[in-house]
Amino acid sequence: MHNPTVTLLGDAAHLMPPLGVGVNYAMLDAAELAQALAGADTVGDALRTYTDTMLPRANAAAEILDGGAAELLAPEVPDFSDNSQR
Repeated sequence: MHNPTVTLLGDAAHLMPPLGVGVNYAMLDAAELAQALAGADTVGDALRTYTDTMLPRANAAAEILDGGAAELLAPEVPDFSDNSQR
């Protein structure tokens, strides 16, 4: 969904647990937004191009990482010796 007054970038655009992917998405978002701005006739066109690319990727990543923070907050230490889960 496009909003002409707000554009989310980086962590603000990607609501997911802190599992180390936020900074990577922030850099990718910035690069894609810069490319869109360089190649578009208007800022609005660039923002639509950026959000059309970013939103599906953000949704897919959020689905993959859903529940991933549970181990970060668990009182037990995860058993990392079981490689069959990876």
